[in-house]
Amino acid sequence: MPISLFRPLSGLLMLAFLAACNAPMPERGFRDPGAPFASTQRFDTALFLGEWVQVAAFAAPGQAVAPERHLYRPATTGQIVADITGTDGATRREVYDLVAPGRLRPRGQDTPPGDLWVLWVDEGFRTAVLGTPSGSRGFILDRSAAPAPDRLRAARDILDWYGYDMTRLQTVR
Repeated sequence: MPISLFRPLSGLLMLAFLAACNAPMPERGFRDPGAPFASTQRFDTALFLGEWVQVAAFAAPGQAVAPERHLYRPATTGQIVADITGTDGATRREVYDLVAPGRLRPRGQDTPPGDLWVLWVDEGFRTAVLGTPSGSRGFILDRSAAPAPDRLRAARDILDWYGYDMTRLQTVR
């Protein structure tokens, strides 16, 4: 290629590169996907079922986190049903298949993108940490709206270990 053609072409390539550098980065979720990630092997469905209160969750800047009530119960089909009630009283239902210890897959999905994993529960099943491998969701549940400080600290440590951006964790007030 003659040098006279190379200069304009290299200039166009440089402009395209600089434009790409200024493009907004896509949202990667709330965790580093390169960090380790595992569900707890101590998961026990019977102990996990029941009422929980969301005490902390990851949210976008400026987005409030509500103290949702989660009711996990068994379905007659063997699935786990989660009825999640917001402060406005509206309830949404999520139905999961238990595909491995502590790994809940939304009903009808064959692949894990929407899986919700129980990352940790304290020994008494009073505090739980749940999250998605993609990092799109992560939250702390407790049997009461005021968890013990040591369990809340342990839950935060677990989220940090699994690569969550702790600056984006909001405690429910």
